[in-house]
Amino acid sequence: MKKEVNFDGRTIESPEEFHQGFAKLLSFPSYYQHNLDDLWTCLTSYINPNLRLMIQGTDHLYAVFAHEAPGLQDIFQRLPDACPELELILNAEN
Repeated sequence: MKKEVNFDGRTIESPEEFHQGFAKLLSFPSYYQHNLDDLWTCLTSYINPNLRLMIQGTDHLYAVFAHEAPGLQDIFQRLPDACPELELILNAEN
């Protein structure tokens, strides 16, 4: 059975707040640099892939990330191929 982890992006007001919350929720290593490159590395290398990761409010997150939104979207799109054991569920509703 997969461990279910929920992240509510609707409450996030800055990319830094996203990185802090995500790092804490998924127990990223202390040297996580709070950027998209490290996000990819941690998601594909440092977490237990036997997860059901549900992210609410992705449209809001993309708005918060502004010019970095395409990078965040790319991570979410590539993650299922890179980590097939991880179940990623994105919900765009705000």
